[in-house]
Amino acid sequence: MKLQLTKDKTIEIKFPSGGAKSVRDITGIELFATGETECPAIRLVYKKKSWHIAASGFAKLPNGELPMRWEDTPHQPVWEMPHEFTSPHAALAVNSPMATFAQSTADAVVQDMMAGLAAQDEKSTAGDKLQPDGKRRFGIKREQQAIPAKKTAAQQENSARKPPFPGAGTPVSENGRRFVVRPMAEENFHLCASLPEFQTLWLSRLLPEGKRPTASSIQVAESALMASILLQPEFIAADGNALAIFMRPDATYLAGYKKGEPVLWRRCPGVGGALAMRDTVRNTLGLDEELVDSVLNESLIDPRPALEPFVRPILSQLSLSLDYLASKHGLKFDHAFLMGVGAGASHWSTYAEESLHLRLVSPDPFEGLELDKGVDAGDASRHLVALGAAIAGAEVSA
Repeated sequence: MKLQLTKDKTIEIKFPSGGAKSVRDITGIELFATGETECPAIRLVYKKKSWHIAASGFAKLPNGELPMRWEDTPHQPVWEMPHEFTSPHAALAVNSPMATFAQSTADAVVQDMMAGLAAQDEKSTAGDKLQPDGKRRFGIKREQQAIPAKKTAAQQENSARKPPFPGAGTPVSENGRRFVVRPMAEENFHLCASLPEFQTLWLSRLLPEGKRPTASSIQVAESALMASILLQPEFIAADGNALAIFMRPDATYLAGYKKGEPVLWRRCPGVGGALAMRDTVRNTLGLDEELVDSVLNESLIDPRPALEPFVRPILSQLSLSLDYLASKHGLKFDHAFLMGVGAGASHWSTYAEESLHLRLVSPDPFEGLELDKGVDAGDASRHLVALGAAIAGAEVSA
């Protein structure tokens, strides 16, 4: 497919063929994760009828911060990957405070798409009042004009307009954001992901043109996280039916799958993530930071009195999720995946067995993947999002 950009410049785009697994060499990269000073990266290559980890490690952060407004986008850094991650394709998973990823009804998705239209009009009007030179937000200049007492007809029409509900998987631009919606198994429920357009633009320009890798996929970190277990052998053996707990540095999530498709996604309310868990144990037991892992894994000190108050509300949400999946989707589980916890996972399993009669399985995130010679797996739990980004970017299905 050829596109005419200018009178003298034409580009040609070749679309991959072959459906699933048509992308056979891709690097997943997580950007701006809480507590990380580098970017976790994973390179996946499909060869000899299986997926291989060709490289695993970290890349330096870009020379610049993720913009929080349109005016910051011209300050565009150029980011080059270490040689081992220079695959043809790159899937970028971004942690942004302005991103959304949630289970929603169709009405709620449209309401989210409409949100801020009136506020944007008000901010624009206020901008005219405060800036006599005629500058308005988003860097657009206008001629000086009187401030109308009421909204213009165009503003009223814009505020009243209801955006069309997006088709499944179709990116939609609305109110300065990019939306992607995916239907769930339950009627009228959807997974909705959105990101400000100026951040999408900044991310798409991050990797230099003409050099590998090319940014072929931009994802919200939570959506990449949800894809991180799709190649787990036990997930595949269960025909894609699973319940999972995902722990991130700053949050804990629950995910449900039916036949490989999402049927549940929620953040545990009032609960932090791995950093909060470590802080709770350290402060309660009066430990130095370097002793927390050893106490959680193997120690003469019993960490359960410190750990249990943190785990209990998560297990309460897990119980509600089990009931929901059983009643709405006919799914019953005797075990669940526990991903990203690392130290202390055995104690979580004990609590789950006692209170829910549920077995928690904590597999190696790289299980089911071939590790190429010379690749250091390291702390695989830190690469969950990067791995999921690569899996989703390659359109792998269980």
